[in-house]
Amino acid sequence: MKTLMTITIILFLISSPYAKAGAISKKITIEYIRYDYLGSYRAIISKPKGNKRFPVIIYSYDEFYDWSGKKLANKLGYNLEYIAAYFAKMGYVCVIPIERFRKVKSIVGVSNYIKEKPFVNPEKIHLVGMSEGAFLNIAAAETINNFASMTLIGAIEINDKGYLSKTLFNYKKPLNPKLPVYFILIHDVGWRIKKQKELYKKLNSFYNHITYKRIFKEKRWFWDIDRYGKDINLFILKQYNRRYAPSKNTHKST
Repeated sequence: MKTLMTITIILFLISSPYAKAGAISKKITIEYIRYDYLGSYRAIISKPKGNKRFPVIIYSYDEFYDWSGKKLANKLGYNLEYIAAYFAKMGYVCVIPIERFRKVKSIVGVSNYIKEKPFVNPEKIHLVGMSEGAFLNIAAAETINNFASMTLIGAIEINDKGYLSKTLFNYKKPLNPKLPVYFILIHDVGWRIKKQKELYKKLNSFYNHITYKRIFKEKRWFWDIDRYGKDINLFILKQYNRRYAPSKNTHKST
């Protein structure tokens, strides 16, 4: 009996990410697109129901997804289609560049691509990223001034020197020092905590508006968007009522 119960629990844990993705995807359209920007890239895109001009979230995933591939990541609960649909249900067009392998231009390119669409408000494009994906977003925000806010989850530098390291802040001025930044420090393992603190210190000398939050969670908790997606939405909505971003998001979530 005990063995049967163990098998049932394991099967539930494996299958539940698929069930969640399937349920939400029935209500939200998920598409795969291809776009060009100094190379050819693919992305997942989701769109809310309606004919309005929606705000946008460009989501950059953790490096694990590149290492493991879609099949294993989905089994572990890291489902990009579900994340895209989650934000669409909140009222955002969500775009996730895939197969990008640490290329900042995939994010820059998709921001240029999406802002030309008639269903998008080009002044409300927001970056959300985790771990190395968060740092790619920083590099993108310092390449092109397309973005209204940036959320960094467990952000760490990718290399110890060069364009994808925190030395980026040593030799250039910020492209948009008023860019609102939400820095979520994940207090899980020692090396990650240290790297995040080092990066936060650099960012503090670079941007004028940083909202800081420290969360004590188990490793890789941030693969489950249900745990923190509402916090990101609240942060973005608050920006529309600040003096440096006076417009309002009028979309009502379903």
